[in-house]
Amino acid sequence: MTLSIRLPAEDEVLLERAAEALRISKSEFIRRSIAAYAAKVMPIDRAATEIDAMYIGQGGGLRQPGQVANPAKRAILERLREKHGYAR
Repeated sequence: MTLSIRLPAEDEVLLERAAEALRISKSEFIRRSIAAYAAKVMPIDRAATEIDAMYIGQGGGLRQPGQVANPAKRAILERLREKHGYAR
């Protein structure tokens, strides 16, 4: 599905910087942001492996950072650990 939205200039700059910092596209950043915010607003019971696959990749990489070869994904994992104190 294609969706068009209008952003104030300052929000667009934030979006570009955040996506660039994670080395992902703006669209991917928005998809992840929506999923994360929706999960807070409407908690859904999901298996840990399903969450791992959604954010890090198949094979439970979230629980075993040594198996995450992609440096960008490893950085996301570390930020999640720091921010939320999970995935230990």
